[in-house]
Amino acid sequence: MPATLSEDEIDDLLYFARTGENEEFNILKEELCKRESIGLVGLLESARDEMSGNGVLHMAGANGHNELLKILCSELSKPTPQSNVMLAIINAQNQAGNTALHWAALNGHLEAVKVLLEHGGDPTIMNSRGHDAVYEAELNDKREVVEWVLKEG
Repeated sequence: MPATLSEDEIDDLLYFARTGENEEFNILKEELCKRESIGLVGLLESARDEMSGNGVLHMAGANGHNELLKILCSELSKPTPQSNVMLAIINAQNQAGNTALHWAALNGHLEAVKVLLEHGGDPTIMNSRGHDAVYEAELNDKREVVEWVLKEG
């Protein structure tokens, strides 16, 4: 069940994910999960920017914060009755239809791309312009990402 987070709490979670402040993110995550009696799934479902639809994974992926992505994706990919919900969070689309994988790819963050794909990121999801993550990387001249995904992904 999604939590009731204040705008400031959402902004803080997104900021910490965007800037890679893992310790601060984890402290706030633990505090909010305890207060709201929820797990990571509920927190991430609630921690989305109201206007853009961007979530924590979008911010971490867009900025190449691989360690935070690894921690969150590992926790999300643990087999549980909520596995489908967890995959939905990993592949959540913002208002423009972009996933965290789109953002990691278009910014050339190969390690972030690898983490997201390893944990169920779907490279076939199209954004509102009809572009998948590889095409976004190609448009932004991120050849290393394009070549790796086409060969290994």
